[in-house]
Amino acid sequence: MRSRRPLRARRPRLETARAADAARTLVVGAVVAVLVVACSGSAPVTARQPDADTVAAAITEEGLRTRLEALAAATGTSSQYRAVGSAGYDRAATLVEQQLRSAGWTVTADAYNSATFVDEGGSSLKVGGSTFGVDDLRPLIFAPPGDVDGPIVPIDWVPGATDRTGKGCSITDYGDLPTHAIVVVRPGDCLRRDQAVAAQQAGAAAFVAVYPGAPAGIVFRPTLIEPGTVRIPAAAVSRAVAEALVAAAGGSGTAGAGTAHLVTSARTAQAPAHSVIAELPGSKPGPVIMLGAHLDSVIDGPGVNDDGSGVAALLEIARALGGTRPQATVRMAFWSGEELGLHGSFRYAAALSAEQARAILVYANADMIASPNGFAGVYDEPGAPAGSSAARELLSSAVTRAGGTPVGVDLHSGSDHYGFAQAGVATAGVFSGASDPVSVEQAATSRATAGQPADACYHQSCDNVENADLGLARVLAASLADFAVRVANNPELLSH
Repeated sequence: MRSRRPLRARRPRLETARAADAARTLVVGAVVAVLVVACSGSAPVTARQPDADTVAAAITEEGLRTRLEALAAATGTSSQYRAVGSAGYDRAATLVEQQLRSAGWTVTADAYNSATFVDEGGSSLKVGGSTFGVDDLRPLIFAPPGDVDGPIVPIDWVPGATDRTGKGCSITDYGDLPTHAIVVVRPGDCLRRDQAVAAQQAGAAAFVAVYPGAPAGIVFRPTLIEPGTVRIPAAAVSRAVAEALVAAAGGSGTAGAGTAHLVTSARTAQAPAHSVIAELPGSKPGPVIMLGAHLDSVIDGPGVNDDGSGVAALLEIARALGGTRPQATVRMAFWSGEELGLHGSFRYAAALSAEQARAILVYANADMIASPNGFAGVYDEPGAPAGSSAARELLSSAVTRAGGTPVGVDLHSGSDHYGFAQAGVATAGVFSGASDPVSVEQAATSRATAGQPADACYHQSCDNVENADLGLARVLAASLADFAVRVANNPELLSH
């Protein structure tokens, strides 16, 4: 899961006209494939209709663990885990395709050329007599390399702040910056990309993203979404570096005698990428129920919870549905490029024709469902398209049947459902929390501890199988299976 952002922030169009046409061709081809399979007898009309309770009961902790361990094994020898463009991603995609075909699903690939990010180390920051290296400093995804030596300017520094109320989203937040200024900015009510652009426009020479409330030694690396948008060096740092920068500057909002020397050395490249699309044909022409999870990980960790847990859930649901035939077609997507800026899903959704978008009754997302201090979150987002409220109620009921207590969450535009919402498709999803502290309300519905991150290993190297709460993952995966089958058997529940 990529860092959250407000729903009202407009996301720039990521695909060219050629890419959109290619994706539209894929979608049309997938529909044709469904008709061909139906006519060929590969999914016979006599196949039984799935039963929601039976399918949900088939989702087990052991099954999820097996999927996660296989995914981790495929990823383990890759230097960049399952990041797009890495060997680990390609092996994971092959594994997913094989398992889907074994379960009897029709599998296609949505292939395209993607911008990828490569960090081979070598970045550093010198401040106050100390030098910090790769353990405390990471260039933001798609930031250019650079070398800046200049005065430090903290923007609205609040020690230990865990909220997203910092300044820096507007050019006016930066005032009159000194020459070669290195601005230090905490999270605000906008994208990190927007903050970096505003700083660039204000004359900053470098942008440093800080997270005052982050655990010691942790560095969160957000994405700038598109290469070339930000032309100044931009990096994220640990709490220790943030505190050293602010101390050297003489306090928040000042540009004192303190200076820093920032060197970043990552690069952007182009590489082939593809999302994996699978379908189980329905007996009723037209309606589609779509489930999705992102297959890629960040370059900094193995991504077992984020989002191997969602991938494992979909694979278990695919297995449990094998040999059945609901009324509506069930389509699954294993997205590439989510951690880069929702590239795969946004590209696919933006290429849907109006008719294709109407055929998708709901897109339900599974992104991070095994957080070790997590809760049973169900998407509840103001302004979501028509049908989303009904989907939320149905999915919440499924969580209750699976043994969980649902709590509404607003992910804004932070995962792969966003592109579908922009296309007017009803959205839903399950979520167990990320790096934000668990709220009192969320803790009251679960075994989570309020005030602590839902997943302290979010985007870190410790996001491995041992980090995953398989009990919670089973509840949310079974809920998604229950929801998908009930809607697929009765499309009128969400017809619009």
